[in-house]
Amino acid sequence: MPLYRSGIDMFQKYQAKYNPTVVSTRFTDVQGVALPRAQSGLNAVATIREMVRDYLDSKGITGGERATYLAFALKLWKHVMRQGGSASDKIASGLIPYFKNAYDLDETLLTDIANAIIVKVSPSP
Repeated sequence: MPLYRSGIDMFQKYQAKYNPTVVSTRFTDVQGVALPRAQSGLNAVATIREMVRDYLDSKGITGGERATYLAFALKLWKHVMRQGGSASDKIASGLIPYFKNAYDLDETLLTDIANAIIVKVSPSP
């Protein structure tokens, strides 16, 4: 019979695991590795946002719809950074219809954004 953790069990583990002194020591120990990685990642996110914002400006996309296209671009970029090549194409081929259907976005714009991020996604037939 499985033993399921209750909310109080999870909280007690969290409370024991995240001792401020221990966490501070760990953060200090990894700071030299974490800061350059954070800078690199944040620069890449800013580049993706700028590229997509310029494209959306050229297409007249504004408001909440604009934010959803940006969310698509960042979601795709996150996956592309983890898996490249054919895996990126497959992920884009799944994310495009998802964002098209779930958020009523234009498939052509999504495909253009995907092509800019991973270079080579064909629109679905």
